[in-house]
Amino acid sequence: MEKIPVTNSTQMPIYVGATMIPAGETRHFDLADVPHHLRPAAVEAESAPEASDPVADLQKKPLKEIRAALNSLSGSDLQRLSELESAAKSPRKSLLEEIAAIQLAGAGGNQ
Repeated sequence: MEKIPVTNSTQMPIYVGATMIPAGETRHFDLADVPHHLRPAAVEAESAPEASDPVADLQKKPLKEIRAALNSLSGSDLQRLSELESAAKSPRKSLLEEIAAIQLAGAGGNQ
């Protein structure tokens, strides 16, 4: 199993699992035992491809494919898709309108 260093650059002790790392010291741990926020950036970048965001992947697809999937998304996924699309370099207004209509219908707005 791959070991990675965890250095405590704070003034207080930190813990990885049950192991204390005193201020200014480094300990080595199995990668699986180290929380993401304590992993070195290079190690985190290597493991990043494993983690996939299906909503972000969907947002990158053509409009036709996104429209086909809209009704199968949960409310939180629709909200995330809307946020991602709004933050895009060129947001697709028609897609944002469709998402808003589905959210409104789901919230009982068509009464």
